[in-house]
Amino acid sequence: MVTAPRYPELGFYTLPGHVGSAKDCQEEVRQGDALGLGSVWISERLNTKEVGVLSGIAAATSPNIGIATGLISNLTLRNPVTVAALGSTMSKLTDGRFALGMGRGVDPLADATGTTRLNFRVMEDYVTILRRLWRGETVDYEGPVGKLSGLKLGGPVESPPPVISAAMGDKTCRWAGRVCDGVLFNSLWTPEATAHSVKIVRQGAEEAGRDPASVRIWAVQVTACDVPEELFLKYVVRRMNTYLLFPPMMESLCTMNGWSRADLTRLQAALAEFDNGNVTEGGLMGDEATTRSLDDLRRMAALYPQDWIQRGNAVGSAEDVAKATKERFDAGVDGVLFHGTDPRYLESFVRAWPRHRDDARFAGRSVNPGL
Repeated sequence: MVTAPRYPELGFYTLPGHVGSAKDCQEEVRQGDALGLGSVWISERLNTKEVGVLSGIAAATSPNIGIATGLISNLTLRNPVTVAALGSTMSKLTDGRFALGMGRGVDPLADATGTTRLNFRVMEDYVTILRRLWRGETVDYEGPVGKLSGLKLGGPVESPPPVISAAMGDKTCRWAGRVCDGVLFNSLWTPEATAHSVKIVRQGAEEAGRDPASVRIWAVQVTACDVPEELFLKYVVRRMNTYLLFPPMMESLCTMNGWSRADLTRLQAALAEFDNGNVTEGGLMGDEATTRSLDDLRRMAALYPQDWIQRGNAVGSAEDVAKATKERFDAGVDGVLFHGTDPRYLESFVRAWPRHRDDARFAGRSVNPGL
């Protein structure tokens, strides 16, 4: 039974970042459902957050909200028929509420597992194979994804999952607009960068002869709404710190947002000093290898340009967060995905959101984030 107004344009990450246990997933899905949020997104960490397991838990917990893998990374760790089976099973289990989100992954994990590093050719071939399997076709293929001979899923899928791709820059946005059903923008994009990227996605779709409006575009919004300092430092500052550990991501962000590369270099050097001797070795996919010390996080917060924190995220009161969320919709996205925060801390935002929401724009929208 639906117990709250549904906001299909709003999603949230369950178990964001590094977690010691996956058991909180069920309670967070219940919280998001009770608030009326439209979809739950599930990020992957190999030690505690396998997406297939958590997708099933989400489906068993809520009969209402959409579910997305957000994201499957390093696709070639799994044979395409395995991912096709996940999509088929979840689609049937949820009556079509499931979307398959995928990302570029990380090269160190590909190298450590002896699997193919992802590029546009690999990703496009992989998506094509999935769609053929969901249509009930027999697939023969030899290429960068591997060698497949007479591969079948066992019949067509009535509601095949839409495919959503992460995007970090203009090339990925254009490719995703051409190939995918949905696009998920990177965290920390300002409203101006978001508006620019929306245009690129729509152009890519149009160039491919697709209806540009058919591509569902989501903005990830790192959020700290009406929370104490400790949670602001955890949700926002530490998450920004983890991105500093991935230079290509931050360099792309600086390009997208017009942020100073000198500030980036300064921040990376400061974080390296704080992390020295203060963290243990982390995994190949997680955010374990950076400081959790509140004193370190306070010092880092003081070093960040305020524009990076205020314009790249949604922080402050419920009204502040609602205004930041509306700015993303005004920039042209179809959905906003809250990241970093526990859904129970979005309650005050949900009360504020109807004052900013364009009800007519979202009337009749599916909770499936790719539709």
